Amino acid sequence: VLFRSRFDHRFTIEHYCISTPDQARRLKALGGLASVNSYFVHYRSLLHSEQGFGPDRSEALARLGTLEREGVVFALHSDFSLVVVPMHPLTAAWAAVNRVAEDGRTVMAPNERIGVERAMRAITIDAAYVLGIDDKFGSLEPGKYADFAILEEDPFEVDPMHRKDMRIWGTALAGKLQAA
Repeated sequence: VLFRSRFDHRFTIEHYCISTPDQARRLKALGGLASVNSYFVHYRSLLHSEQGFGPDRSEALARLGTLEREGVVFALHSDFSLVVVPMHPLTAAWAAVNRVAEDGRTVMAPNERIGVERAMRAITIDAAYVLGIDDKFGSLEPGKYADFAILEEDPFEVDPMHRKDMRIWGTALAGKLQAA
């Protein structure tokens, strides 16, 4: 068996959840990455605020705005098997952009919102980078797999509150179109 040394270990904090701004700065200084569950902001923040962590710590869930300001590369993920939420990247991006709690009214830590472009990167290019598979996935480039979803609407033009409801027209798998 021949082993090849890998110098790009991509130090990643998985489940980057409750944090302080200083921890984001330290993560950047260490060259670290973050994998963040933005679903918690929508599906669990009120529950955590009222019956768990308390309101101050619940506001600190998924500090994506802080990570972005500090220049930390991050991806969005789901804990589908642990907390039953949809395994739907557009919902993760929607939660990261809006930070609206499950009641549909309460905005949790509005300064931790991120823009649509950053959210889309977190479920595509940067997700592939965090996973260490960006040489084959995450963007459309020569030499990479042409696997992607085709949306019926432009995520940059849709009302931010309806972005999670965008329909998927189909997919391309190995460059071949398949209607949904």
